[in-house]
Amino acid sequence: MNSQDEAERFGNWSVALRHARLTRSGIVSNLKQAGNPNADGVYRTRYAVHISGMQAIGMARVEGSAHPFQVPLVLSTEQTAVSSSLFRQLEKMAVRTLYTLGLSSGEVLIVSGGGERKYAVEKVTPSSRLESPRLMKLYQRAETELEQRRQGEEETGVQLLLGMDPEFLIIDPVQSGVVPASRFLDREGEVGCDAVHGADGETTYPIAELRPRPSSSPRGLLIGLMRTLRMAGEMITDPSLLWMAGGMPKAGLPLGGHLHFSGIELNADLLRALDNYLTLPVSVLEAPSSQSRRPRYGHLGDFRRQPHGGFEYRTLPSFLVSPLLTKGVVYLAYLIVTNYRSLMRRPLEDDDRIHRAYYKGEREQLRECIEPIISDLQALGQYKEVKTYIDPLFREIREGGMWNEFRDIRPLWKLPFQP
Repeated sequence: MNSQDEAERFGNWSVALRHARLTRSGIVSNLKQAGNPNADGVYRTRYAVHISGMQAIGMARVEGSAHPFQVPLVLSTEQTAVSSSLFRQLEKMAVRTLYTLGLSSGEVLIVSGGGERKYAVEKVTPSSRLESPRLMKLYQRAETELEQRRQGEEETGVQLLLGMDPEFLIIDPVQSGVVPASRFLDREGEVGCDAVHGADGETTYPIAELRPRPSSSPRGLLIGLMRTLRMAGEMITDPSLLWMAGGMPKAGLPLGGHLHFSGIELNADLLRALDNYLTLPVSVLEAPSSQSRRPRYGHLGDFRRQPHGGFEYRTLPSFLVSPLLTKGVVYLAYLIVTNYRSLMRRPLEDDDRIHRAYYKGEREQLRECIEPIISDLQALGQYKEVKTYIDPLFREIREGGMWNEFRDIRPLWKLPFQP
């Protein structure tokens, strides 16, 4: 869908629908108060953030309301300076906002509560609806650069490198409590632990994380994962402790199954393909406790750019709950990323009932759109190369399966354990 089509769909959505999509996605929305942004007496500063290619191409502080004047904000001393943390926070919120509203580029007006650092979306304008000649040139230049990168990718082909860092918890079966992963694992390395920052400012490391070496193939990545699982079994020296994965086997500790990609350009179409063709089918298998991590974690289109130039897709829960799920997820992700331009079905954008059902965990509602998604994937020429690993996942989905994230995963992975 091009920017004109996106803008037309956006224009057909009511303000109430836009507001609802943002709110259920965890984004504070003031869209219903547009035109009277200070009605509650809280918001003080307004920022106009311009997004294209999943990143900010311009940012300005808006002075005045009747005749707004935009003061450019940049990470330098040449113009009005802004801290890198504020710049990234505004950029992230604007990118999430446009993505949630089905737009690839546009202006997001964000209002701030001053010292409280509370931000809300006040107004959204698709790039094709902006009238300023200066802004039109800004977006045209960004679109040209994006198209050049796309052409370069098509000419050279995708040199894909896959990675992952799924998480799990270590549980004391007697006390039913979480044993900090830091008791057995270092923070760094192929098998490590992840930080949790408490409300009181205390940082703990309760979550175990597997970081197999990247690979150019799904098989290579899964071999690396098995290696890290065996390493974890050697490092966690108490075999009576349980290992649990999924979305949230213990309240307050959401788990992620992040997938890493490099050698391919991050763009909205790729993220939407991953949301609709990977996360949506997987969500039908989720336990109710897994859904409770959303929307703070597991929101659609969640990504993080990496210093090496790639990115990680962060929406999925920890898929370590079973080898069947893990193999299916890794091979399906590979299939989607290498064929995403042919996968254009978008139930999460086209049907607000599906978007709502994802965030509410309404599995039966989500099932309505699964068969066409599966058919699209099976119609790909490359599918025959990976069907052995993906078909069992589709069969589980069709049979109404639901994972159990409260069981010990070690027997399923054939790791030593004490029943």
